[in-house]
Amino acid sequence: MKTILVTNRKGGVGKTTTTTNLAAWIGAMGKKVLVIDLDTQSHLQYGFGFSKPFEKGIHDALANKSSILGDIYETSFENVMLIPAHINFNISTIPNDNTTLKELIIKDGISEVFDYCLIDTPPTSDILLFNSLYLSDYTIVPIKAEFLGVIATNQFLKLFYSIASQINQDIEFLGIVPTMFNKSMKEHQNLVEDLQKKVGKSRLFNPIRNDIKLSQSFLEGKPVMYMDKRCRGSKDYKDLAIAVLNKIKEKK
Repeated sequence: MKTILVTNRKGGVGKTTTTTNLAAWIGAMGKKVLVIDLDTQSHLQYGFGFSKPFEKGIHDALANKSSILGDIYETSFENVMLIPAHINFNISTIPNDNTTLKELIIKDGISEVFDYCLIDTPPTSDILLFNSLYLSDYTIVPIKAEFLGVIATNQFLKLFYSIASQINQDIEFLGIVPTMFNKSMKEHQNLVEDLQKKVGKSRLFNPIRNDIKLSQSFLEGKPVMYMDKRCRGSKDYKDLAIAVLNKIKEKK
């Protein structure tokens, strides 16, 4: 199982939207996908059609170091299963141990069941991020196409490399995903060009264009490809899924 961490310390950049739609497309391509929601806002569940808060989830398992097998829920979407967040969970009860999530995954034999695992993280640098870093093979950083988004991402990447070097030196940075991109705005074009200079063309994925249907899909409780496969958002996330899988294939 290959684990992909979707993360950024800045909120509102499209982490949950990216995790939801990337997982859906990878699943539709015939791969078994497990999605883990580490963000206690618990928004990821709405993208997969679960409207009621879960009584427990991944945070309880981390706090108690208990099996996660009972917290895996089948979604209505091809090859995608979810371990939900526990909304408003007090993360201070989680032991200061970076290895817990990986140990639970190994103990429960999860890596033998799924081809890919995607982790949606909160916009924080705490024990939840450290656990996901320790588990993950790759990371993707969504960034909102705006000036402050670029500044925040530059700051986060410095922090990321510093933390990763201590927790998991084997994790590979796959690239940045510009989101909410409007190609008619010169500012957005300039920001993407600036990012390309900073991180290199090979580490910058094609932007995800602005599409109201990406927001509407959460209201309908389904990834956007299941609402309108021909819309911009669906096409862009399909391209992202292909690009991500190809990059991982090249690194094997």
